[in-house]
Amino acid sequence: MFDGMPSGEPVETAAPRVTLRNAFAHPYDSAIAAARTCYAARLIGPEEITEKQRLNIGAATFFSGHHTVFQHAHFEFGLENISRQFVWSFLHAHPFYNSEQQSQRYVRLDRAQAYIPPESLFFDAGSRAIYERAISRAWAYYRELAALLIGDAREILGDIWHVGPMSHSKRIQKVERAADKRAIEIARYVLPVAAFTTMVHTVSGIVLHRLWRMHTASDTPSEARQIVGEMVARVREIYPAFLDRFNGRTFPRPTPERPSPRNSTRASPEKPRDWWTIRRTHRASWPNPIAPCWA
Repeated sequence: MFDGMPSGEPVETAAPRVTLRNAFAHPYDSAIAAARTCYAARLIGPEEITEKQRLNIGAATFFSGHHTVFQHAHFEFGLENISRQFVWSFLHAHPFYNSEQQSQRYVRLDRAQAYIPPESLFFDAGSRAIYERAISRAWAYYRELAALLIGDAREILGDIWHVGPMSHSKRIQKVERAADKRAIEIARYVLPVAAFTTMVHTVSGIVLHRLWRMHTASDTPSEARQIVGEMVARVREIYPAFLDRFNGRTFPRPTPERPSPRNSTRASPEKPRDWWTIRRTHRASWPNPIAPCWA
């Protein structure tokens, strides 16, 4: 099954490849139109949005916490050369996504391809050599286990499907293919979490903002920074407004002047009196914890 594969071949690695497969035609204007529809007597279309509305309504809804309007637009990414640890601990740790990932149950991994962290203070050349040897050894055990299991899998499946000397050749071939799949399905458990995978990953606009905001708060910060940075770059190439409108340099957050309760006892003359306005003003004056600051 793994003929000609040496037990200690070098580990292959590559930079992640991120492509934007599909996206909304007008994601930012669609979000503004959705926000306007909440306060309109009719349905507002994205073609009706003006530059003034993009500037005012877009930021007002985002920084006030009305993020549902930015969930309508979705972006479908193709991700290649990414580790399964990154997928499990980061991409799949956030809610509201859809993924279709390459299956280790049905795809035989002939080559040792895995993510290798960049060298740093805590991951020097010596650490990298140990890391690569561990990955290479895991792949060797993967091949060895698969070779040991295929005979038993073939025997069990042949008994279930009543394969005998008089069975048709196509039936025998079907059992052989199924036995191969069962063997690698079990052997995959010794593969490292750094093993590369390929996937289609779809997220909404607000989830993309959150991924960038939280990319360092994960088990794979270096890889997350690189991959999510590429995802952001692909969207920015086509729809810069959807990201840059919330950049502090492009659209600063509102900072209404108000006296500190600790430093002043006199109320500001502009301070609203009714409870509802006070609540909304207070809510809009504080930075949103998930609002991204694009680098």
